Amino acid sequence: MARVPSGNADKLSALIAEIEAEAYARGQADARKELRDILDAGTAGRAVAGIARAKPAKPAAPKRRSSGRKRAPKGSVPRFVEQALRDRPGQTPQEILARAASDMERLIKLPSIRTELRNGRRQGKYELNDGRWSLAPSDAGHTEAEQAPPADAPREAAPGEQVPETAAEADSTAASSGSETGGGADG
Repeated sequence: MARVPSGNADKLSALIAEIEAEAYARGQADARKELRDILDAGTAGRAVAGIARAKPAKPAAPKRRSSGRKRAPKGSVPRFVEQALRDRPGQTPQEILARAASDMERLIKLPSIRTELRNGRRQGKYELNDGRWSLAPSDAGHTEAEQAPPADAPREAAPGEQVPETAAEADSTAASSGSETGGGADG
């Protein structure tokens, strides 16, 4: 690099500083003008023609599912798979899918059935033998609904307790037992 005499270097530094100050002042003036234009337009969110920095970001378009397909309702896949294997044990995932009869069941896809079978196998719900799936022996013939007694089923009496025959008797028994104990927690 060539040596510049110190007098010329000072002049050059002063000239650069002056140019930078003018550019900074122009930038400030342009920014003020853009802000005024935006505020004069009425709303800060509306873009002013010709001002690239003042354009607001467009909101993202809502995401759509590919081909607009609907999804199967939550919980329908396990119910469908359990029912299919209960009706006919020893099926492949494709055979289970082929049993879909209703519109809701037809929304279930093969990967969902495979996932349910794989996860259910880890939980002990299903077992795999020679590529065919069945309900695990401990789960065969039992569902959550079958394990809990129906609301209208007669309940068993504890030793020394009398079980009411009708709902009206149950209501009157509950009311009378509350009055016998005083209805409080002090016993």
